[in-house]
Amino acid sequence: MKQQTLIALSALMFSSSVLANGGFEPNKKACVNVGKEITRVSTEMDVAKSGIQKSWLKRQLSALETKRSSCSTKGFKANRPELAKL
Repeated sequence: MKQQTLIALSALMFSSSVLANGGFEPNKKACVNVGKEITRVSTEMDVAKSGIQKSWLKRQLSALETKRSSCSTKGFKANRPELAKL
């Protein structure tokens, strides 16, 4: 009984962590262009005129920043070209 409970709790914790980051599992290929994508979305958000479009881009930017954070937590470097603009 304890073993079944432990397995169930482990599965629940794993699925919760996967759902928390949208099912994204960091790897080198997935992390390599996150910085470029953040720059692109930020630029689009600066020129967007529609409130709906800005809202959608803001959500996308937030998801990309979460993705970049996941990449760095797992030891994969995400390119950060947005820092070059500073």
